[in-house]
Amino acid sequence: MRCLLVIALLLAGPAPVSAKSSAYADYTRVLRLLEQWRYDEARTDIAALARKFPGAVETLYLRAEMAYLDGDYPRSVKLLASLPDSGLGGQVGELRALAASTAEVTRGFTSRESAGGHFVIYFQPGKDELIADLAGEVLEAARTAIGADLGLSPASKIRVEILGKSADLAGLSTLTEKEIDTTGTIALCKYNKLMVVSPRATLFGYPWMDTLAHEYVHFVVSTVSADQVPIWLHEGLAHFEQIRWRSDPRLALSSIEQHLLASALTRRRLISFDAMHPSMAKLPSQEAAALAFAEVTSMVAFIHGKVGYPGLRQALALQKEGRSARRAVAEVLGMRWPEVERSWKAWLRTAGLKSSRSLAGRASAPRIRFDRGGKRDENVGVGEIASAKARKFARLGGLLRARDRAAAAAIEYQKAIALAADDPFIAGKLSRTYLELERWDEAIALATRLAQLDDGDAVAPTTLGLAYSASGRPEPAARAFEQALRISPFDPSVRCGLADAYSATGKVALAAREQRACTMLK
Repeated sequence: MRCLLVIALLLAGPAPVSAKSSAYADYTRVLRLLEQWRYDEARTDIAALARKFPGAVETLYLRAEMAYLDGDYPRSVKLLASLPDSGLGGQVGELRALAASTAEVTRGFTSRESAGGHFVIYFQPGKDELIADLAGEVLEAARTAIGADLGLSPASKIRVEILGKSADLAGLSTLTEKEIDTTGTIALCKYNKLMVVSPRATLFGYPWMDTLAHEYVHFVVSTVSADQVPIWLHEGLAHFEQIRWRSDPRLALSSIEQHLLASALTRRRLISFDAMHPSMAKLPSQEAAALAFAEVTSMVAFIHGKVGYPGLRQALALQKEGRSARRAVAEVLGMRWPEVERSWKAWLRTAGLKSSRSLAGRASAPRIRFDRGGKRDENVGVGEIASAKARKFARLGGLLRARDRAAAAAIEYQKAIALAADDPFIAGKLSRTYLELERWDEAIALATRLAQLDDGDAVAPTTLGLAYSASGRPEPAARAFEQALRISPFDPSVRCGLADAYSATGKVALAAREQRACTMLK
């Protein structure tokens, strides 16, 4: 936790000159309030400090910090202008760099308030306007559901920033681009706001709606617990709750996450909760990050199954009072922590987790691919297929499909899927090829199973939507396109398909919204 580290550095090392001033005691108290996400109290104390010691280094720094947390980045930079970078143990320089970088990234952003009035969405004018209202709808729904679950629905307006590329997320945080690419980090909840990279910055999209809800859970957990929850429980709660805006809670693990967790259990290679600190984004690979998320999600599902939401809320309250996460969870469950871990692992072994040899190679590959420009390759991702023979057939299928030889491509994909029946890449390509051949029922059969296995991939629901539409079934088409919209909102086939499906089912307002997006994206 950044502010806690600041306090530790100031108290442990040689005191800065201004630490001898009368403002220093107030300064350390406000830092603790900021660390604990007690922003309203911090604002009151900063105002009092400004009246008593208007020119003190501590006062100017805290005013700049609060301006930054409130989203006024230029003002934050201006307040620091008279202070040296070395001030307050180097914290002045760190905040100046972060505020300046954030001001640059968000320069020219416009904003839109959610319909419920609880979120303000900031974005670069242009195509991201097409998801601003959708983002607000998701977050308002998440606020209602998660507030009931965890016991808090923040009254203040929450700032949300939609970023144009992954480099922007690095500019707005302490993460590097390498760390973001390595772990597939796509969003953050930090600095009193939510930050999310636009799906248009990726090649194939990603579950951006669930991701927004995920980050909102972090916001609630930090607020309700005074930010005393460690990363493993933070991420477990966020991952478990991220679909609550649209569905009941469940152990929502993709086929790849199940494979990783089952394999790690068998090999006794689970990632320790301590190794997840200070951030999942610091783990060495997307495979490690996916496994860590699967572990912590399953732990929260285990706790929820035992004590429900009242128990989860109690665990958060105990941590706010000063208990460690392990002690709080153990206390709620009526066990000692070693027994909690043993019971959780025993429960996992009976949870029906599925491991597949066909997923082994894919599990170690990036789930999110950032768009770096350049020509799109039909065979992007083919190298992740575990079977060398299946990979060869799939590669040939891609080459044939790129040359508009769909019938021949289907034959090669059929050979590939016979060798690797569980591989999502092959299934996705074959279902789309059936679509091009107007073999609607075959495309639907294959894509339906694929969409059920992994609701984080847009290929299957988009294929379903197109096949249902082409065969005159607008209602299932709309449901399929809605799933695809949660992942790939900048795909014209999704937005145009939704416009047609909504129009055919009499949803006039939604049809108009999607037609506008369709027109803009064509």
